[in-house]
Amino acid sequence: MKPVMSILASALALTASAAHGAPLKQMPIDFVGEWCNGETFEGETNWKLPSWLDEDSPKCTNILSVTKYDFSMVIDKKSFYCLPDAIRLKEDSAPSGTAYLATINAHCTTGQETGRGRPVTFAFHRYKGNIYIKRK
Repeated sequence: MKPVMSILASALALTASAAHGAPLKQMPIDFVGEWCNGETFEGETNWKLPSWLDEDSPKCTNILSVTKYDFSMVIDKKSFYCLPDAIRLKEDSAPSGTAYLATINAHCTTGQETGRGRPVTFAFHRYKGNIYIKRK
């Protein structure tokens, strides 16, 4: 009787996990947070941690929000809300600090779109209080 119960319990556990679907991709912890005032130069947007803003710079009005499961931002007056599909990570260490790099394939919606959105690839590069994002 015990082997039958064990087999049934295992089958039930597999069925329950399969019903929930694939787990969501998680953003790297080094990018999670609220970033301020994205400024774009030559196709790359630089965001700063609020604590890295100059005292005389404007308040944090244009915000990059990166959570565990998604990210949203406005680049060149275009809003993006993205869910990552695949993430490739790399680190580059030097005596002055570590740079965190990620290539993120995501599905993004812009503006009033609904549904899953379009596939977009971004290169994220964080060094200390700055994060640089570029569409690939």
